Amino acid sequence: MLVCGKIIQCISVKIRGEFQKISMPILNDVTDKQREAITHIEGPLLVVAGAGSGKTRVITRRIGYLMSQGVNPYNILAITFTNKASDEMSERVKQFSSHKGLWVSTFHKMCSRILRSNIDRLGYSKDFVIYDTTDQLNRVKSVMAELKLDTAQWKPSTIVSSISNAKNKLISPEVFASDGSGYFQRNVAQIYKKYQTLLKVNNALDFDDLLIKTIEIFRAYPDVLEMYRDKFRFILIDEYQDTNYAQYTITRLLADKYRNICVTGDPDQSIYGWRGADIRNIMDFEKDYPDAKVVLLEQNYRSTKHILHAASSVIQQNRYRKQKTLWTENMQGEKIKIIYCENEHGEADEIARLIKEINNKGVKYSGIALFYRTNAQSRVLEIYLRNHGIPYTIIGGVEFYQRKEIKDILSYLRLCVNPRDEMALERVINTPTRGIGNITVKKLKDWAKKNDTSLFNAIRQVDSISEVSNKSAQLIKRFYVLISTIQGVPKSPVEDIIKKVIEETRYIEFLREAGEKESEDRIANVGELVNAAHEYDMVYSESNLQGFLEEVTLVSDVDELEDGAESVTLMTLHTAKGLEFPIVFITGMEEGLLPHSESKHSDEEIEEERRLCYVGITRAMRELFLTHTRRRMRNGQINPCNPSRFLDEIPKEILDEIDKTNRNYLYDNYGAKPLYSTMSENNATSKTTFNFDLDDTDVSDLASDMSGEDSVSFSGGEVVSHPIFGIGRILEVCGCKEKASVKVRFNVGGVKHLMLAYAKLEKVK
Repeated sequence: MLVCGKIIQCISVKIRGEFQKISMPILNDVTDKQREAITHIEGPLLVVAGAGSGKTRVITRRIGYLMSQGVNPYNILAITFTNKASDEMSERVKQFSSHKGLWVSTFHKMCSRILRSNIDRLGYSKDFVIYDTTDQLNRVKSVMAELKLDTAQWKPSTIVSSISNAKNKLISPEVFASDGSGYFQRNVAQIYKKYQTLLKVNNALDFDDLLIKTIEIFRAYPDVLEMYRDKFRFILIDEYQDTNYAQYTITRLLADKYRNICVTGDPDQSIYGWRGADIRNIMDFEKDYPDAKVVLLEQNYRSTKHILHAASSVIQQNRYRKQKTLWTENMQGEKIKIIYCENEHGEADEIARLIKEINNKGVKYSGIALFYRTNAQSRVLEIYLRNHGIPYTIIGGVEFYQRKEIKDILSYLRLCVNPRDEMALERVINTPTRGIGNITVKKLKDWAKKNDTSLFNAIRQVDSISEVSNKSAQLIKRFYVLISTIQGVPKSPVEDIIKKVIEETRYIEFLREAGEKESEDRIANVGELVNAAHEYDMVYSESNLQGFLEEVTLVSDVDELEDGAESVTLMTLHTAKGLEFPIVFITGMEEGLLPHSESKHSDEEIEEERRLCYVGITRAMRELFLTHTRRRMRNGQINPCNPSRFLDEIPKEILDEIDKTNRNYLYDNYGAKPLYSTMSENNATSKTTFNFDLDDTDVSDLASDMSGEDSVSFSGGEVVSHPIFGIGRILEVCGCKEKASVKVRFNVGGVKHLMLAYAKLEKVK
């Protein structure tokens, strides 16, 4: 036996015999490297596990092997990062034997169990409550009210984020106050101190406190620490690259006596630095434990040789990493396809077309994933997936028009069209925060009901409502002036109205106060809504706000998608970590998106962006598609795009480059006139469908000569298809050449007046 005598003495012959019988199955289907990690018992162990290298198998088999060699399950602690992962690990361990006494847990759940037995030493009762994020936010708001801090100026969620960051770095309120510089930090320090006092008065802890209070007990009461050190003689921690400083500290305290600590992870997949994860924890493991054994798991079971070659070539450009090279016995596979597109519409349409082709070849939609760097990129992708009848599911987010910031802006627009829209009015009356609370709104509604009028009229006549205080009345008057100002803006073009709403409400400033990383995506989403309005103005000759809102309603209606149907998966690259799909598309491979523009001034952040790209590539099992555009619209402006530097890091010999930049959608360089699809392409094996019936004239000539419009041959009574409105019948054809337009009655959406130059109509036979 390799286990020390003390541990052997506490194991019964019955338990030891039970596990000896199954020790062979634990090892009979593992590689030499996996076996090396599984069978290492005493002393520190670092398992650097490359993507798709069987890390979960190693962890669960190692637990089983420890028990088979006489280690009591009571002496084993296994830490994962999600409840789902811990449940899955427990189920896998059950394949080897029952494991009563084994702790498989997240950090927070483990700390909660420890505190339930010991927190009375810190002056809390053992029946403490745990505040969730909503409770935490409400408590911070109450502290701010006590300190007379305006929540319109000091956004509570930003305060909560600052306090959480301090706790994860083990910074107490006192230290935070002494280190704080500037007006903001001083106020946060005040709130932090009172918030912690309030928690103790209420016998409550928030999620961060679960870690902090455990550390406090371990440091203040050596007998408690000694008890848990003796209990957890063997510690296994998964995804060690994702630990923060507080979690690292707990780990060091527990493992210091027996040093039987095994950590698994991959520095190349450290992508959560923005939320406190510290890559140094895994990079410096050998400094913390100089006698550590290091096992590299480099054989990949997931991906083809070409995909692994691409991933390795990209990640090797990072300087701060542990050197390893992934390899596989899988087939060489298809080359990596890089698709160069004209703009985001061409990108989305090409992706949808390819997905259709792949599905027709027998690949289920559920085997296909689309990744993007920012949530805002999903809007155009959603449109074209719908156009092609492809069902999809967004993971870790909501559909574009259902996102809070989008619904906020749309609610302002709805009030411009219909001031009696009570739902929209209630949504924005205090968004952004302007001090009009729910009690005041209820008084307004009660008055409106009593006087048989609308809520908007109640706002307009607030001076007549005695129940509303003078202070609240002044705030309501300002809101009324704001809405009146927006309503006074000409109703076309729609892009101008939205920009006016954003400007007058100071909505971007409101979002920035939400915290750096949260606001980044939300601001991008608002910019994407401006893009949608810009496109709408270009497509419709008689653009108006009512029409735009109708179109948005149609676009956001997914009732036609079958419930429970096989669907393509859409998600951000951050959300994709830990998953795998046969077919993967990574979209927006451009400077400013991947790597993100916010990372360009920091080598460390560029390296994290590269790791993010690496994570995306290694999710692919069989085929990988990388797309980028020559230009992309941002906040209503068309901007040129440079290919991502990460594309240049992939060897040319494993690439299949496909140029679709000659396919133009919705706008040209100036956004002023249409361009047409052409057949001139490097890889012209696919069939091109044009938006118009053309004669034998060279289509490329039509892009610069609008006289080609004469060849358009739509006529009244014809059935046509539109990308958004679907099937309809032409009622009337008007004008000629670049001013040609049609009136179409669509099955969904009613009658629309469309400019042929932009409408992308197709005849339906």
